[in-house]
Amino acid sequence: MTVLEKPRTPQQDPDPAPSRRFEITPVRALAALVALTALAALFFGGRWALALGDEGLELAAEREAALVDARQAAINLNTLDHQNVTAGLDLWEQTSTGTLLDEFRANRAEYEQVVTQARRATLATVPDAAVAELDVRAGTARVLVAVDVEVRPEGQDPVITRQRLELEMTRTDQGWKASRVAPVRTPS
Repeated sequence: MTVLEKPRTPQQDPDPAPSRRFEITPVRALAALVALTALAALFFGGRWALALGDEGLELAAEREAALVDARQAAINLNTLDHQNVTAGLDLWEQTSTGTLLDEFRANRAEYEQVVTQARRATLATVPDAAVAELDVRAGTARVLVAVDVEVRPEGQDPVITRQRLELEMTRTDQGWKASRVAPVRTPS
């Protein structure tokens, strides 16, 4: 006669494997945090090392410097006060270089006379500007500048004129300076 065993129910399983529950202990949490920090340091350190050799950063810095100096040049070259012409024309010379500087120096007496006789003051602001071309090796840039000029004739209400200028900027030891200024014509 064969003895058949009864089927066992799950409660009758002999020595079931104990289920292990993962516990987060302070040591394990600290180890995980250290590992994540090390990975982040490797990633960002690698990115930083790659950026050190990136010529694009130098180009961006030169573009920004040319843009900032061109904005200031447009303000300086369009702001004059008939009561203090000398300071304004000195600023023109400080802002310019090359043939533009030569022109300002050659015609300074005439400019001073015209501004004094006109008896008006101008105050320029630059709402927008953009670098159109940049040649870092040659040290030149072409910047398009929108200029609002508030013209205040003595004893009259001020009038605002809007201009679009193209400034050719040249890099000098003192920064970027205007070497040519031309109005931008809009197509009819």
